[in-house]
Amino acid sequence: MKRKQIWLLASILLIAACNHKKENSDPIQAPPVTHIMGIGKITPQGGVSELASPASGIVTKVRFKAGDTVKVGDVLLAVDETDEVLSVRETDSRIVSQRHAVESVKSILLQEKLALAEKFRRLKDARELLEVGAATGENVRTLQNEYDLGVERLKKLESDYKMQQAQLDETTIQRTSGLAALERRQFRTPIEGILLDITPRVGEAVDLHETYARISPEGPLIVRAEIDELFADKLAVGQRCSLKLTGGDSVLSTDEEILHISPDLKRKSLFSDSGTDLEDRRVREIEISLRHANTTPLIDTKVECVVHLN
Repeated sequence: MKRKQIWLLASILLIAACNHKKENSDPIQAPPVTHIMGIGKITPQGGVSELASPASGIVTKVRFKAGDTVKVGDVLLAVDETDEVLSVRETDSRIVSQRHAVESVKSILLQEKLALAEKFRRLKDARELLEVGAATGENVRTLQNEYDLGVERLKKLESDYKMQQAQLDETTIQRTSGLAALERRQFRTPIEGILLDITPRVGEAVDLHETYARISPEGPLIVRAEIDELFADKLAVGQRCSLKLTGGDSVLSTDEEILHISPDLKRKSLFSDSGTDLEDRRVREIEISLRHANTTPLIDTKVECVVHLN
């Protein structure tokens, strides 16, 4: 009897253990993702413009400083223009001389045309007189020879005039080029905005195509953020976002939206401050509006971004 009871108890325990194992083998459902975290920076819409030097030389004037508002065409700085000024003056002098040369040849050409017209008239009269026997053939041949020489001289003067005029045109083009080179010594801004930085100082050298200034263009600020590739396919334009300043609990805005999403994944962070910050990961870049911020943050301020998926 006891053996039967023991066997029954063992069977019950075995069945319970199997049921418990079956319950533990059921998969656990992960909770749905409701928001995505990312790190971003405050930046002008379209990005910060880095101005390249249109010429090289020694800086003679710096007319603006960081934080100033600049307009299109404002001269931010100037470099030494001595050589360019002398070149333009020399060209101006050559233009004056060349204009005199052109006018001189033109005057001689006009006189030669009048003289040739007179020679042609005399030759025509002599031919008519020869027909009626009032002139000799020798006289006609002499006048014909003078007329032919006049035609050749006129051709030479016309060629000389064209050459002198071409030299004047070439010198005028050289002057235009010199003025353009002189204008490039004035570093003008092509855009309107806030001057973030201007590097050279008076007396320092600046190289051609070197970045000499950074400008935040006139327009709204946005947040450019990066989202890990794990959630890249969950992003959509128009999704609501919350923004918070990094390193604290200061909320920047709770009602922003995604304006743009990059079509590709990038391998390294756009917001690394140094080469040691690189991470072996891929991210998707998004742009977030900044219309409802409770303060006006500084450009390049880092923020934490929360994208709400529902």
